This record gives sequence, structure tokens and C-alpha cells, in this order.
Amino acid sequence: MSTIPPIDTEDLFEELSQAIAEWEDSPYYLKNEELFDLERFLLDHHAHELIVELEKNYGKPLNVKFWSSSLTYQRLKRAREVVKAQDDDQEMKRQEYAQSLEERKIAWQEWLKDLSTSQRRAQFKVIPGGKNNKE
Repeated sequence: MSTIPPIDTEDLFEELSQAIAEWEDSPYYLKNEELFDLERFLLDHHAHELIVELEKNYGKPLNVKFWSSSLTYQRLKRAREVVKAQDDDQEMKRQEYAQSLEERKIAWQEWLKDLSTSQRRAQFKVIPGGKNNKE
């Protein structure tokens, strides 16, 4: 038997709520699956009886079965997909903008170089006469 006393259910749900609210910053976030690792959270908090009860109601594997049955989670998942698509689109636009700024800078430098060259040429004056022309 474990010497760790079981956590109060109300405290457990409060901690669970806080951990889920942290989502990507939570140590229980499974990035590849876009899931909160409910089973590991409950194991870490010694809520073995609750795991058994949830598996009886939702099935195994607990994480997948539990979250797939949650309408709120499905809405959250769709919203996160939309936000990720918007973030990707925004990042692409940011990169295109940065590239256009770089191209504009290069074009501006070329224009300044051409202007400088043409002004230097205009400063030269051709004086009549020379070696072959004796007066």
C-alpha cells in the first residue's frame, strides 16, 4: 500500500482544472496528439480509483476515449486548428513582407549607386584641345 494519502476530490479537480488551463505549458500536454494526458495526471496524483471508474465509463485508452467524447474538447480542438492555420498564414505574410523590405532595400541601394555614378559623370567637363591639337 502507498503511504501517500489520497488527494481530496475537490482539490484534485481544482488542480486538474489549473493544469488543463495551462495546456501547452502543462507537463501533461501531449504535443503530438494535441491532448492533455489525463491518465498520467491522475496517476501522479494517486487517483487510481478515479482512473478505474473513468475507464469503466469511457473505455481504454483513457486519454483518447475520454477526450473524444467531450464536445467541449472537440470545439477547442477545432478552434486551435483554426488559430494554428491563421498563425501559419500570418507567419507566411510576415516572411513575404520581410523579403519585400529586403528587395526594396537592395533596389534603393542600386538606385543610389546609379544616381551617384551619373552625378560623377556630369561633373566631368570636356575641354577642347589636347595633345594633338596645337594652337
